[in-house]
Amino acid sequence: MVDLRTCLDGWPYDAARNVRTDRGGNGREIILVRQPMGLEQYEVDGRPDGRQVHGMESVLDFHHARISAAKLTHTALKLELTPEECAEMFDEAGVFYQRLIVLVRLKDWPRAERDAAQILRLLDCVRQHAQCAKDRVHLEPWRSHLTRIHASARAINLRDNRLVHEAIQCLRDTLGVQEVFEQIASDQGAIEAMLFESIRSSLAAIPALNGREDNCFLRQGEYWEIRYQGHTTFLKSMRGLHCLTFLLRYPQREFHVSELLINLLEVPAAAPALKANGPRHENGQLATTFRAIEGLPVLDLQAKAEYKRRLHELRHDLAEAEQFNDSTRATEAQDEMNMIAQHLAAAIGLGGRDRKTSSAAERARCAVTKRIKKAIQKIGETIPALGHHLSAGIKTGYFCSYKPDPDHAVNWKF
Repeated sequence: MVDLRTCLDGWPYDAARNVRTDRGGNGREIILVRQPMGLEQYEVDGRPDGRQVHGMESVLDFHHARISAAKLTHTALKLELTPEECAEMFDEAGVFYQRLIVLVRLKDWPRAERDAAQILRLLDCVRQHAQCAKDRVHLEPWRSHLTRIHASARAINLRDNRLVHEAIQCLRDTLGVQEVFEQIASDQGAIEAMLFESIRSSLAAIPALNGREDNCFLRQGEYWEIRYQGHTTFLKSMRGLHCLTFLLRYPQREFHVSELLINLLEVPAAAPALKANGPRHENGQLATTFRAIEGLPVLDLQAKAEYKRRLHELRHDLAEAEQFNDSTRATEAQDEMNMIAQHLAAAIGLGGRDRKTSSAAERARCAVTKRIKKAIQKIGETIPALGHHLSAGIKTGYFCSYKPDPDHAVNWKF
């Protein structure tokens, strides 16, 4: 076994000079990056880690081959990338991006242009073929920065080949610096300095592939701080955000709209008509029961279908709980079934005819749905990936829930 200390004695760590090219054991060119405690090695061609994936040079090549084969059999429209396949693509994008950073430091512009183009092709493939909407937008925040890097590297390569006019054309619609470029076209050093600075600023602006920050909904006075996959936004407090946060706290659970309305009592702007007249638990908090609207709604077909579906789920849960002797789960299922039965009895008369009563429940359903959808829309305007995630995972109606894709579960901090 080789002692790395012996290998690195002649190359002390210096953050300003820690990248160089070398030759591998078989004479091939490689890139070495000196780290404080060792070395990173990148292949200069193919995948940076030197691996072959599914018998091909890259995951992207493999899926491109699948797509081409599907087109020959007229099944291209049915071909979709699963969440697992997209995760593999995202990992590959990260590997190529790390080498792109190193190539920029080496000012190896042909290979930098190549790797930026490879990542952009990967983004195109995912956007076009991903099964889940969240995957289709996951890396889109990279696109504008990578496009600038690719255009800048390509312009440098064209200039190096004395194709100045083509370089200007390349930059025309990308960097918005055509006039400046034309003015300094004769100054080779100034051109490279300008484009190199453009590349450096784009690399610095690219968000992390997997945000290391917590995904969170944090109330701060009159505003909410929302973080997701490295992106942060601040939204003015609104009732829909309170409803949304309540659902995010309890994934996979369903809540009647009455429970969400009662939860809004904690919000200063909550409707006074729902103030503390309901039953209380021993800790003094309002109980979340159907009593706030019991006996009031006229059930339409949609509501009846939702109740029927929920009862079917509860019967299955009850049977399973009894099979495994889970008394707590069995009691919870039975209690909810009893509450639904009470609500149905109050809303439906003899012969299954609807009682002619108030439309309070329908108003509650409309109000809660409108508030939640407005909150998701506001979030999506600033963090599109989170907007897609919530649109897919939040279910509204007489029963509301947050049911994220199990393959894309999110750990929230509140």
